[in-house]
Amino acid sequence: MKTIWKWIIFLLGAGAGLAVYLYLLSRSTDFNVLLISIDSLRADHVGCYGYGRNTSPNIDELAGEGSVFLNPISSTSWTLPAHISILTSLDISVHGVSTDGFSLHSGIKTLPEILKENSYATACFCTSPYMNPAFGFGRGFDLYHNTDFEDPVFEDTVLPSAEQRDAVHEDITSPRITELALNWLEENGSRPFFLFLHMWDVHYDYIPPPPYDSLFDPDYEGDISGEKYIHNEAINADMDRRDLEHIIALYDGEIAYTDYHLGLIFRKLKELGIYDRTLIIVTADHGDEFFEHGNKGHRKTLYDEVIKVPLVIKLPGGKWGNRKIDSQVGLIDIVPTILELLDINRPARIQGKSLLPLIKKDETETPRFVLSELSPVLQSFRSDDWKLLYNVPNNVSIILDLKKDPRETHEHLIGDSAVGKRAHRDFYRRILKDRELAVEYRGGDTGKKVEMDESQIERLRSLGYLP
Repeated sequence: MKTIWKWIIFLLGAGAGLAVYLYLLSRSTDFNVLLISIDSLRADHVGCYGYGRNTSPNIDELAGEGSVFLNPISSTSWTLPAHISILTSLDISVHGVSTDGFSLHSGIKTLPEILKENSYATACFCTSPYMNPAFGFGRGFDLYHNTDFEDPVFEDTVLPSAEQRDAVHEDITSPRITELALNWLEENGSRPFFLFLHMWDVHYDYIPPPPYDSLFDPDYEGDISGEKYIHNEAINADMDRRDLEHIIALYDGEIAYTDYHLGLIFRKLKELGIYDRTLIIVTADHGDEFFEHGNKGHRKTLYDEVIKVPLVIKLPGGKWGNRKIDSQVGLIDIVPTILELLDINRPARIQGKSLLPLIKKDETETPRFVLSELSPVLQSFRSDDWKLLYNVPNNVSIILDLKKDPRETHEHLIGDSAVGKRAHRDFYRRILKDRELAVEYRGGDTGKKVEMDESQIERLRSLGYLP
């Protein structure tokens, strides 16, 4: 192909031929993909979603060049199944990784596997015990490096330093993730790549380093800190409002600290001359609660504070930039969006829908319903206007009117009306379809059993995931 165009350049003249060549090169689908997931980041604490504090200047600048989806919904409210859904474009009931006991079934293909088959260089740098490659996250990656383990899966040439291990113990990991990402981009930025970054620091404990620890609450004189957040009984629903404000300020400090590191990564892409050829997606797996419904942290409910997350998409070349899209979408829509942009055939049975039609505004969009699950207790089925909450053990459901009751106080419920009946009908259709797909993908089987060692179990216990 390149030889042909050399002849065209020769025949047409260097100037005109080169212009044609560069034009066609700009239309190539060999774009890079940078997917960033910021653990525990709720949408309403991000600037481009209307937050009053300057927590996210780099994300906001990216949003100005791309599209901000105002109503993206996660598949759950905790890390493991959320990321499996992101990378497979499947509901949790379909892929089956609903608890921490089993890995992804071998019959289900992930985004990095698809991209690797299409000659993309693939790498992941992440943190969190639930991003353990044993769950299936390592599939399709040339390099998968989790800084939360003393013996992560990585190439021998990329050794964890003492500084890295200390940073993990102190829950300050963005510098090391960023360093690994920048070094990898230096070595691999000349070929089409898929780079997945999981940023951990927004996750509790809320202990941002200076100056981010006092950035949003410099006058606080109390004794509440973000250390041992889940286990600190002084941090509760009845705590003094001023102390809670300080906790939220620390959370916001973590967001700003992480955003700073994203800025370094975006700058490196520009220095390497590949920023305009890179699809950049910034999202989160879930949010955190600050007692809106009586809880702190996550993995307890499926209210919007924990399943409504940011989603910012910057297309290569800045096409269709500075757009805000109201339509509800799911994180399972990320994979088909990437595959359509790269002109790669999508697997026939994935459940997400490409977001490019919404970005381009070139067709009328039908409503998307998003299923979120907190197995084995709770399911949420959400539209733009209402949310059905189904208590699985008790076989009881309610429907919240999100227009009249956006804070989900249960003061406005949709009862046995036409809307309520349609909601139940569509919910049960989705559940039945998921069961059929689960059989098609994995025959009703689970993936391989995952057994963690004592250090990993203790890590989960320290984070409040295990009793």
